[in-house]
Formats: sequence, C-alpha cells, structure tokens
Amino acid sequence: MAIIAGSLVLLGVILIILNQVAESKLKNAVDAALAEAGGSYEDINVNLLGGSVEANEVKLKLEEKTVEASAIQLDGIGIIEYLRTGNIEIGEIIINDPRFVVDNGKKDTVTEKSSEKDKKFKENISIENVKLTNAEIRILQKDSTDKLYSKFSNFELQKVKIDSNTIKAAIPFKFEQYKLQNDSLFFQLNDLHTLTAENINAENGHFEVVALKMLPRYNKEEHQQQIPYEKDRYNFSFSSIELKDLSWSIENDTLHLLNPYMEVNEPNMEIYRDKLQPDDPRGKDLYSKTIRELPVKIKFDSIALKDGYIVYEENTRPSRPAGAVDFSNFDATIYNFTNIGMDKPDFPKTEIDVQTLLFENAPLKVHWEFDVSNLADRFQISGNLGSLASTQIDEFLKPAMNVTTSGSIEDMQFNFSGNDDIGSGDLRLSYKDFKVEVLKDDGTEKNSFLSAIANLVIDNTTSEDREFKDVEVERNKKKSFWNFLWLFIRDGAIKTLI
Repeated sequence: MAIIAGSLVLLGVILIILNQVAESKLKNAVDAALAEAGGSYEDINVNLLGGSVEANEVKLKLEEKTVEASAIQLDGIGIIEYLRTGNIEIGEIIINDPRFVVDNGKKDTVTEKSSEKDKKFKENISIENVKLTNAEIRILQKDSTDKLYSKFSNFELQKVKIDSNTIKAAIPFKFEQYKLQNDSLFFQLNDLHTLTAENINAENGHFEVVALKMLPRYNKEEHQQQIPYEKDRYNFSFSSIELKDLSWSIENDTLHLLNPYMEVNEPNMEIYRDKLQPDDPRGKDLYSKTIRELPVKIKFDSIALKDGYIVYEENTRPSRPAGAVDFSNFDATIYNFTNIGMDKPDFPKTEIDVQTLLFENAPLKVHWEFDVSNLADRFQISGNLGSLASTQIDEFLKPAMNVTTSGSIEDMQFNFSGNDDIGSGDLRLSYKDFKVEVLKDDGTEKNSFLSAIANLVIDNTTSEDREFKDVEVERNKKKSFWNFLWLFIRDGAIKTLI
C-alpha cells in the first residue's frame, strides 16, 4: 500500500511539474506571438489534466484593428490527439466581452506577409463550439465617429474547421451551424442616411430583423442644404423582416444568397423630393439592370410585403407645402428576384403584384414584370385604379401643379411596355363632371382665363364609354422608372380628356 501511495504521489508531482512546464512553454509562445502582433494579456492558466487554457484581459492591436476580450477560455483540448497526429482538437472556445474595433483614421500597413503565412499553414484545427458573449463591433471613420456599431449578446458557431484550404478563403474557416442574437445595430449608409435595428436573430437559415429603420440625418430644410442637386430624403421603417431558409456561400470571391421566402411586415416609407434643387445629372438605370449588376448573386423565390404605407412628397414651389401622394394598405409580392443563371434559356422573369389604396380610398392593382437577363431591359406594367374624388386628387395637384379639380375619376386602366429607350401602350380614363381650375401664382385665387381654356378642351360628353388611347413615351435616362411611368399616365390622361 505504501508503494502504491508513493507512486500516486510521485505521479501527481510529475503531472504538476508537466503542467507547470506546459504553462511556462505556452506562456512563452503566447508572449512571443503577442509581442510580434503588439498584444498582451494579464494572466494565463493552463490545466493539462483538464485540457483547458484560460487567458484574461487579452489585447491585440494590428495597425488600425484592435481586439480586446476580458477572458478567452479553451476547454476540451485534445492533448493526446495533438501528440499523436499533430491535429488540434478543441471542445469549446468561449470569448467573453470581445471588442473589435477598426479605425479607418489610421493607415493600414498590412503587407503580403500575412498571405505568405497562410500558404504555410499546415495544421488541421477542429472546434466543436465557439461562443462569443457580449460582443461589440465598431468601425470608425476618419473623424473617429462610428461608421458601424453592433452589439451581440450571443454568437455561436458549431463544428468549426480550419485547414490549409480554408485559410485561403475570404472566410478562413468552415462551420456547420450558427446562432446569433444581435441587440443593436447602427450603420451610417452615407452622409444623408443611417440604418438601425433593434434586434437581429439568426439560427441555421432562419433570419429575423426587428424594427429595421433607414433614417434621415437631417430635417427637410437641412437636407436641402447638404445636396448639390435633387436627392431624395428617405425615412423608412419595417416592423420585422423574416427570411425562412437563408443559405449563403462565397464563390469566386462573390457572395451568393438564396432564400425561398422572405416576409417584410409593415413597411412604412416616406420619400421627400425638393424639385427646387438642380436636376440630378447622373443617369438612372432601370431596375432590371440594377439587379443584373448587383455585386452579390441573389436568388429569392418570393418576397412578400404586408400592410405597408408609402407617401411621396414633392416640393415644387418655395411658398407652398409639398404635394403628397400616399398608398395605404400596401401589399405586394415579388416573384423570382434573382440574377443567378442569367445565361440559361429558362431564366425566369421577375414579377411583381401590388394591391393598395391610393389616397386611402381608391383601390389600385398593378402587375409588373421584367427580365433581368434582357440587356435591352424590356418590361411590361399594367394596372387599374378605382373611383377617386377630386378632393383627393387635389392633395397633390394643388401644391405641386397649382391646379384644383372638381368631379371624379371613375376608373383608369393602363397597359404599358417598353425598354431603356422608349415605351408604348394604351390607357383608358373614365370620369364624371371633371373640371379644372388653374390658380394664380399665390395659390389663393382661381385664374379664370386659364381655367376657362382648360375646361373648354375637356370633353365630358362621353366619359362613361371612353376608348383606350394609344400612348408612346421616350425615356429620359436621367430620370427614374417612376418618371417614365408617370409620363405615360399623364400623356394618356391628356389624350382621354381632350
């Protein structure tokens, strides 16, 4: 018994010595690596028997990038496997309070040496679970303000693998499952707008964003002082956006996103345009070209927008409030939103179906389709509008065009097709007792002479049986698709009225 007891004591002493040797060697290795990278730690603990390592108050600085963590813990380290094969197996890595900061105000001087090291990477590393708690990511601009700020209460990756092949990829590791809980997001899109979200939750393909907002940085008056020419002011919010089965990959350095169904709930969109500003001289692409030339490859089978509200305001006169057009109870479904496989003969058309109320009263239905793969950007759009009273039309016409109306629009149907250069189609407008009053410049009195001329040319005799009128419109490539459609409807309405 004494021999056995003595052997156990001796074994324990040997393990303690080995643990201290391992801890000393590990500390020396970590010290050397961190010193080369400008890093440090407060203390490190090694448990050889338990196969664990824990480092506290770790800091790493690489030029403009800084990484800090209150604690990094590695558990379930396969010591025997490493001694036998040279492969590294770890049960779990837990990183507490990591803080990642990229300061774009500091010049990045990283050289190609890092890629040379990647080519020499020979280890095979397997990690069952990687977990980050209370993580923060910040990207700073040159003035040290946030370009991006995001906070994660939890972020997990399962079945992580790193080897000589993965290390060369844009994401230098592979994983089988993931889970994240994001508590806040701030991103400055540009000088005029920011993007925020209250929560982002994702787990193995299911992705949900709560309270996503695109917010203007300035009020309407200040916005105009920041722009050299017409630039829309956006104020968007979405109660939630949900992707049911999102998958992604990186192929030839290009991100691919695939998802069968996406749901956007309560999109609330306010768009303000000041027409007093100089025209934007830049060309505007049609949507098919925009999707075709996206920097990412995307395939979403269907996207549903539910219970939305859209208002467009346009300011055309300095002494008047902006004219407004609104669409409530807005529901839309987009089919085949994709730019993948455009060379295939069976590449599908993108189709969009819309149902909404114009001015909260007149039902409007629209069907729109285009072929993303078509280099001429051909499209077709049709729709019909129900009864609309003159008082509702005047909400836009009076402040925007200095015109008021009486009577009503009973029905409007249109069918318009075109490409990047020209469009044609037909429109029918039925109306009742429709009259126009042209106002004086101050907007307070009727201009009797101009009103009389306008009403003289309006034909109210056969308004119930109006025929479709052929319309042809040339596209102004400095204007958007919506300007193209508006010109068609405007010219068709004028042909019908006279």
